[in-house]
Amino acid sequence: MVKIADKLEECTKNGQVYFSFEYFPPKTEEGLANLIPRMKKMVSYGPQFCDITWGAGGSTADLTQDIAIRMKEEVGVETMMHLTCTNMLPEKVTTALDKCKEKGIDNILALRGDPPKGQEKWEAVEGGFE
Repeated sequence: MVKIADKLEECTKNGQVYFSFEYFPPKTEEGLANLIPRMKKMVSYGPQFCDITWGAGGSTADLTQDIAIRMKEEVGVETMMHLTCTNMLPEKVTTALDKCKEKGIDNILALRGDPPKGQEKWEAVEGGFE
């Protein structure tokens, strides 16, 4: 397992400038079809890692995981997957983490997340995280 924090620490020790790319799951099939070739091209610039965002309440959960897996396996760059826990039941988070473990996605940024659209402040969902 490659920890992104370790990669960045090594870059810092060596005085190396580093950067990453962040990708949002596309909303259309056409966007998805364009994403992987674009990621491959962008990776040629040498990011230390790429991260893939996760929609609130798991709205892009499957797509986020699929993109993260493809990024690691097909594009060949270390990947960090966001895991936003707003409106997520613990079972859904466990399922997501199990799939990540199975596919070797070891760098995960777990976030509470912003309040869902239309809400001014964050509130726990029944049966969810507090």
